[in-house]
Amino acid sequence: MHELAHEFTDRKISPWGGIKYFHKTYVTSGTKSFLSTLDLPQPGSNRGYDPVELVEGFMTSVILGARRLEHSGMLRMDKVIEEIFGWRKGMASASTFSRFLDKFDAERNDRIFPPLMKHILDQVPIRFMTLDIDSSVITRYGKQECAIKGYNPGKRGRPSHNPLMAFSDELKMVVNAWMRTGDSHSTTDAIEFLEETFKIVARDNIGLIRGDAGFYSDQIMRYLEREDQPVKYIFRAKKTAALYDKIIRIRKWHQNNSVIKHGSYAEIQYQGSKWKKPRRLIIVRTPQRKEDNGQQELFKEYEQLAHFEYMAFVTNAKDSAIEIHRRYNQRGESENRIKELKYDYGIDGFALHHFGAMEAAFRFIMVAFNLMSIFKQAIMTSEIHHRLSTIKFQCIAIGSYLVKGGRKLKMKLSAEGKRRHFLEHLFENLEVIRPPYKFSNA
Repeated sequence: MHELAHEFTDRKISPWGGIKYFHKTYVTSGTKSFLSTLDLPQPGSNRGYDPVELVEGFMTSVILGARRLEHSGMLRMDKVIEEIFGWRKGMASASTFSRFLDKFDAERNDRIFPPLMKHILDQVPIRFMTLDIDSSVITRYGKQECAIKGYNPGKRGRPSHNPLMAFSDELKMVVNAWMRTGDSHSTTDAIEFLEETFKIVARDNIGLIRGDAGFYSDQIMRYLEREDQPVKYIFRAKKTAALYDKIIRIRKWHQNNSVIKHGSYAEIQYQGSKWKKPRRLIIVRTPQRKEDNGQQELFKEYEQLAHFEYMAFVTNAKDSAIEIHRRYNQRGESENRIKELKYDYGIDGFALHHFGAMEAAFRFIMVAFNLMSIFKQAIMTSEIHHRLSTIKFQCIAIGSYLVKGGRKLKMKLSAEGKRRHFLEHLFENLEVIRPPYKFSNA
């Protein structure tokens, strides 16, 4: 029987040597220096942790898989990461992170995060950005502030939070994100959210805003239709009896298969019961599948529903009906972003008691997500959108240790063959690529 002998070493070894890529992106993007200009909570004594280092430690923990503050403990003995970031006191403890985040409230979050997100997005300038706004549900277990029973299809009756997020389709980055109470509707605080979003990306830099039926609101549409600075939008229309009454009267349909098989298109002017004016609606009709009996059950009086499935989009854009349908379908990427944020970045974790602290953690995760997006698209220059779990396997989970040569410390990375060539190429890119960054798909 083969038995492998073992022995101990005092050498400081890390399994996460590739976090140096994140650190370099974070520094060269100017985010580190910009953080020091913000109203971060300061320590109560000279022996306290630098607040910028606490933010760095939190974001690093998130990227390496933390979902609770206690998980930061896995890095407290990692001298390689400590040396990469130059932390004077090393990785903080869970209690230190907790005290730091507890100093955040709604007002401080509103002072810190809009300028911070604007700074990061300014590193990747783009004209006429497409924004996708979406909400999600985060189930909570315990007694967290503002965790309230509301719409929660996955865990009915459980308290939850309902975050609202805006994504840039071209940049694959988060533009803005708010944590909200569990009883929030999609439109709750939506106008205030958009107002803050337009401080991050100016209204005249927005080419299009897309949203699902939760944002089919006269109030939101009137806000975007402002005569001085109108913004184009496409929202999925809610299925109502009044709308179906209009649809069944349509006699002229235009067939086109370029977006959906057997698709037919029509256009109407429609005015909701509480609207002050009619708006343009694009109607899409497809043959009804046998299992698609939901709308037929809702509106039994309309015989056509037994044969056709209908979708409707309200818009102030002047593109063709087919193009409106095509552009709306592209918003599905926002749902993929939310899944990645939940599964890889742990936005449904960090269930802190105080709402301000939890929102601060949530929004710092978005900062980490954007920095990793810059790394993936500007440094790795991959046309494939890799998830964080893949990135960790490819170039973050690298065995490493520190050696001293002369008076300088050097980090040794364990890699050979094609992988070493790949990692060397990334370091070369990090040395020469600086803001403004250019993404191949932007």
